[in-house]
Amino acid sequence: MDYANKGNLRENLTKIIKYNWKQKLYMLYQIISGLSEIHKQNFIHCDFHDGNILIHKDKKDKEDKEDERNNVYICDFGLCQPVKSSLKYNIYGVLPFMAPEVLRGKPFTQASDIYSFSMIMWEFTSGVPPFNSSAHNIELSLSICKGERPEVIENTPQ
Repeated sequence: MDYANKGNLRENLTKIIKYNWKQKLYMLYQIISGLSEIHKQNFIHCDFHDGNILIHKDKKDKEDKEDERNNVYICDFGLCQPVKSSLKYNIYGVLPFMAPEVLRGKPFTQASDIYSFSMIMWEFTSGVPPFNSSAHNIELSLSICKGERPEVIENTPQ
């Protein structure tokens, strides 16, 4: 098992925002590939957010600092559950990353994990967590349920 020597995505956001798009897309590709693998195994992560994505920096050649590469790993499977789970349903997670349907009391689904991934994508363009300037309270929950989303940042590739 590899040790994630650079901490989590949340802790590294100010560094990641400075990366070029090729580097950012490489990291996003790794994240969505990992999530896809979880879904192929018929599981739902249920707590997918920037704090549960770990970063490991590899050096192909210890002498060459320009040849460093970030690898990302999804972690914290404590709330993960099978797609057709009969477990008692509760709402939990990090509010800005929670899908509106979950906030409305519906069960977690693979689609709710994808919503969480979209908030991570937004972080890669903005450099700040979603709804960073809002209190994480019932008002934010209601706003998300009514369709509020972070604005797409100018110069974001389409």
